[in-house]
Order: sequence, then structure tokens, then C-alpha cells
Amino acid sequence: MAAGSGPVGKRVLVLDDSNVVRTLIRRVLTEQGYEVRENASGENVERLIDEFKPDVVVSDIMMPGRNGIDVCRALQADPTTAEIPVILASAKSFDADKRAALSAGAAAYLVKPFTPDALLKTVANVLGRQFGLTVWGCRGSIPSPERAWGKYGGNTSCVDLVLPGQRHFVFDAGTGIRILGNDLISQSPLRIALFFTHYHWDHTQGLPFFKPLYVPGNEIHIYGPEDRDTAMSTTIANAMGGKYFPVSIEAFRASVRYVSLQEQTEPHDVLGVSVSTLETLHPGTTLAYRIEYGGRSVVYAPDNELLPETCDPELDAEALRIAEFAKGATVLLHDCQYSQQEYKMKRGWGHSCGDALAAVAAHAMPGRTVLFHHDPDHSDEQVEAIHTEFRAGLEKRGVTLQSECAREGSTLLL
Repeated sequence: MAAGSGPVGKRVLVLDDSNVVRTLIRRVLTEQGYEVRENASGENVERLIDEFKPDVVVSDIMMPGRNGIDVCRALQADPTTAEIPVILASAKSFDADKRAALSAGAAAYLVKPFTPDALLKTVANVLGRQFGLTVWGCRGSIPSPERAWGKYGGNTSCVDLVLPGQRHFVFDAGTGIRILGNDLISQSPLRIALFFTHYHWDHTQGLPFFKPLYVPGNEIHIYGPEDRDTAMSTTIANAMGGKYFPVSIEAFRASVRYVSLQEQTEPHDVLGVSVSTLETLHPGTTLAYRIEYGGRSVVYAPDNELLPETCDPELDAEALRIAEFAKGATVLLHDCQYSQQEYKMKRGWGHSCGDALAAVAAHAMPGRTVLFHHDPDHSDEQVEAIHTEFRAGLEKRGVTLQSECAREGSTLLL
């Protein structure tokens, strides 16, 4: 990493009983523009944090008295320090120790001795992903490789919401999840909640290529709509192995748990986060998700048909349900695959047009609306033309809102 590439002014608190290690960390970080404070133990950490106000803590695990696991657990349990990421470091490379760090809420785990580059990359990754939403794929129906170098990309649905404590909430496993997995592979151990909206190919095809599934020590909870005839684990198993893919789910080395969901009035608790579900208008059982954390919320509804007659002259039926579900959200990601002209020819296919989405957004009033599930045949200009129709729909309703088209590789900080 080139000198001076670190975020100037970011503060790092280093806890380690080895003067040699503390000196090494201080030199590497200060050369990159970080401000560093050191302590030889885990004692009095709360006082140091109150004085120094660090953006991240790097702590050794094996320290006399209060060890790094205890420090991490205490900071995560206190609402005033819970959003400060803790990177734990240790000479222990065993999976059991990595899992213990994960359970304590560690944002990352460094095995000693680590290189300066490994330290810098880990700190930068943790700081850059404390509370953000990254789009790894936003095409619908089928990947479009010919669009890969355009503004909006060619991969199918996958979005990663990163919350404090390095908790990853991943929505859908379209082909974009392969790139996400490549990005995460060096960040073990990982705690991931993966949510399927439904099981159509463009939302599941990337799952076998998601590398964190094959890493021991990772913890991955997979959620998806309940099928009354087939267990979700069976649905996924049928898509891998046998006739359709040469590797079966038995190859997974992460700790994987399957949880079936359905629409319900009470939110689910997932890794300490409130998650609500709503069934949408799309072929087969399909769910929209709403995530609430720290006074902010994200609604993800990539496949949902808004019928024009339920949007004008006023909202009704399913359009009103999704608008109420999304009301006041910080970010709303919603299906907007068709132009108004295209929708007339593809009514009943389970997707929406810009004017109908404008009617829902005008009622829900989210902080930002992101148009999602772009048609695989649409050029950048066609995607943007649908956005123009959406903006015109807002204008005719007398509403001003922030909006944009989902763009592969973009991150929204919340």
C-alpha cells in the first residue's frame, strides 16, 4: 500500500502487552496518516475510549488480566461503544479461537505475526464498511455479460448490508454474490445472514460460488420464504449436486443454518437486528425485507409488480401494503425493470415500471429510492430513461425525493 493512502485523522487504539508489537503497529499506522494511542493491557479501556474516541480498536487476545475477548465483549455490550469495531489479534490460528472472537463481536481477526499490508488492509476494510450498503449485482432475470463494463453492470441480484460488529446481511445470491465472496474470503471469521427473496435462478445461481461457505470457522445463517411442500435446505440441495451442479451442499465447511420465513406481523430477531417480512406480488412465494438498526432502515423488494390500477388515482391493495411497509425507510430498493410502454406488454410478469413506483415512493417517503432489477437487455441509456419516468411520476404528484438507479459496485453509507 502506498504511503499516505490511509484516512487522515482516523484514530486507532492499540492494546497489546508486547512493546515490540505496539511499536510496529504504531509505526505502520502513523505512516499512513492514522492517529494512534497505545495501552499495554485491557484495563481501563473505557476511560481511554472516552478520552481518545477511537474509530477502531486493535487488541491482542492473550493479555494478562483482562484479555482481548473480554474487552471486545464488554465494548459490544455497551450501547455507547457498540459501534466501535474491534480487531482481535493472536498467535492462535485455530478455528475455535476465531469462532470465539466472532461470538464476542470482533470485526476481524489477525493472526500473528501479520505483515504491515495485512494490518493496513484489515483496518481499512473495517473502517470502510461499518454501516453501508453495497450493490454487487442489480440485473434481473439473467446475467448480461455484455453489460458488465457499462455503468450498471451485468450481474444479477446481490446486496450486502454491513452493520457494526462486521455483521453481513446479504440479500439474494444472484451472480453478484461470487464477487462479494471473493472480496470477503480473506476476512475470516465471518458472521453472515443470507436472505433469499425467492428461489428463481437469477437470485440463487451464484450460491455455489460463494467462497465463504467453504471456509471453516465462518457462521452463515440462510433465510428464505417457506415452502409448505419442500424444506428450504432441500430446495438449495436440489440446486447443487446431482444433475445441476457438480458440488453438493455437503462440501460446505462453514457452520450453516437454514431458517424458513413467512410474512408475519412481528419482526424476526437476526443477529440482534430487527428484520420484517412482507409477501410481494411475484410468481411463487416472494418476500420483501425491512431491516431496522440504530434508527436507520433498509427495505429490499427486488421483485414486486405494482399494478397501475392500485396506484392511481390513489394507492390501494398490494401497492398500499408495500408503501406502508416501506414508510419512512432510510433506503428503499425496489423493482423497476420496465418502462411504462414495456409494462403494457409484460403485465403479469411480476415486475414494475417507474410511474407506479413513484406512486409508492410518494406515499412511503423514503430517504432515498434506488431503482433495482434492471432488464438484462437494457442499455445504460434505457435504465436511465426509466429513472426519468420515475422522476416525472414524482413531479406530477408534487413530491421531491432523492433517487438513483442501482449501480453494481456502488456503496451507500447509512
